Amino acid sequence: MSQNATEDKKLSFDKPKKMKLPFQFTYELVGVGQVAGAIKADNQNVIFTLSNNSNPLHDLLKGMINLVFEPSHIWGEDNTSWVDWYEETGGLKWVLSTEDGQVVRVKIIRYDDFFDEASGKVVLDTAMSLLDFYYGITQSLDVFIKQLGLLNYEQKWQKDEFPITYFLLLKKHLIEKGHWIPTKGRLGTLSDEIDILLT
Repeated sequence: MSQNATEDKKLSFDKPKKMKLPFQFTYELVGVGQVAGAIKADNQNVIFTLSNNSNPLHDLLKGMINLVFEPSHIWGEDNTSWVDWYEETGGLKWVLSTEDGQVVRVKIIRYDDFFDEASGKVVLDTAMSLLDFYYGITQSLDVFIKQLGLLNYEQKWQKDEFPITYFLLLKKHLIEKGHWIPTKGRLGTLSDEIDILLT
């Protein structure tokens, strides 16, 4: 996607069944209270390692929710979510913004020291369909939590529960917009937990 196309908002996006993924997101628990992953878009790649000193999934999904459920752009106001992810030293700041509810600008700034703004460097800056961006994150987390399960997540993360409410709101939004590809079959632990709940 060229910058000019983004600025002119002359964008066309594939239907879900032909969906290309301009944004890729991976998120994996690699140890007790530790997660690692990557963010990829437009040949930009950001690697991250986080701990449970904060609640990164909750904060990111809440920021995403705010863009669509509190659409301040409709009233001509700024519609931007700022999300901080803390690493062992420094961290990442997500800046998510939309002017029309259709296209989202995603900027990620890496800080060597969160208390020193001068240490910040933009490591990812792109614009894309808001639905494509939401699908890239939500679909990855959909597979992640189905395989791991809610109980295992809490035991391994050892602090906060998986932000299931925000996750389901985003997934429901994508389904209602016709921008979701269902996962085929049972993926594991979460299916077993649902069976227990319904027993």
